[in-house]
Amino acid sequence: MSTLRVSVSHLSRKYARDLRRSLWYGLRDIAGEFLPSRAAAGLRPGEFWALDDVSFDLGPGESLAIVGRNGAGKSTLLRILYGLIKPDRGEVRLRGRVAALIELGAGFHPLLTGRENVQLGTALLGLAPREAGALHETVIDFAGLGDFIELPVQSYSAGMRARLGFALAANLEPDVLLVDEVLAVGDFAFQRKCATHMRGYLARGGSLLLVSHNTHQIQSVCTRGVLLDHGQLIFAGSAVETVNRMFAQPAPEDSTTRVRASASGPLTIEEMRAEPVNGDSIQTGDPVRIVVRFRTEDPVEIVWGFSLWTGDQWVCVAGEFSTSPQTLAPGAGELTCLIPRVPLVGGRYALRGAILDFATQQPLALYGWQDAAAALDVRAIPCAGANLQMALNQLVTVDVDWS
Repeated sequence: MSTLRVSVSHLSRKYARDLRRSLWYGLRDIAGEFLPSRAAAGLRPGEFWALDDVSFDLGPGESLAIVGRNGAGKSTLLRILYGLIKPDRGEVRLRGRVAALIELGAGFHPLLTGRENVQLGTALLGLAPREAGALHETVIDFAGLGDFIELPVQSYSAGMRARLGFALAANLEPDVLLVDEVLAVGDFAFQRKCATHMRGYLARGGSLLLVSHNTHQIQSVCTRGVLLDHGQLIFAGSAVETVNRMFAQPAPEDSTTRVRASASGPLTIEEMRAEPVNGDSIQTGDPVRIVVRFRTEDPVEIVWGFSLWTGDQWVCVAGEFSTSPQTLAPGAGELTCLIPRVPLVGGRYALRGAILDFATQQPLALYGWQDAAAALDVRAIPCAGANLQMALNQLVTVDVDWS
């Protein structure tokens, strides 16, 4: 007999972008359940895959983080696992009792007090009165709502509903616990309390699936992770490796694309790029060579420089200009410089350049200012510390002597 608590095999789910078309397709799908030959297997006009051929397993005592950008399919996956929606293809097998915290206030009656909602929740599970009574006090104590437990849930803030919902779901000690990113609304002390509880739950043999953008929670609670992108599972590994891969993804609307600069004037920068000195990629702390390929019609005495910007090109992180003049002969050529140690945290950065006339300090050619900037991709070493730096939007690292 299999010991797996969760087994997901080739799971797919599609949606229609238009509401009217979605309703029509829904009616056809219901009919298709009675007439299997009419069931639609592929995409119909106006549809897209919210999940596309996703597979993974989870056993007792294991915790899995599901990460990805908004719209990647994370919440759709949890809703399928909890039985709220049906998949279009694939199979889900769950073993044991499942509890979920997917939406704030889901399952709570807004006119009942917090205490009454806890009592209702345990009654629906069919617990014996003595067992239910002990659980009531455990849940109420964990939620830490004080006198607010006697007020109607409709008067609760988002954070208070998250407290009560997690306290009830987690203390039921299910075999499988599904948690969406609703815990992000709780205060820091409560989030730490939840993380401590989840670690204890895993030690007692529970199985956890966690959807979150909070890298602290992911790395402190989860041992494994999967990365979703446009409904597809593109990476699976340890939680630290998965978070690192998520941060390494380029932004959806990335303006740092490599394009040929428009030629204008007697001197033109045709290309600008950052090259790794060692290997085929650039990591934090590695040496990097900046290369500018130019063409000039006349000999000219110049200085040149570069600047590094955040990927959205709103913040200049660093920049330098040469101090000694160089004479460029007519024709094509290259200018190079070496950064001995890149201090940038992992991510994608924009690289801009300029060649100035030495005598007047006026720009002769620009790159990345009127046209698209070059891209500098920095990889972070997969570790919890590097992931924390990226989660905090840190841009540079500093050398520190902790003695």
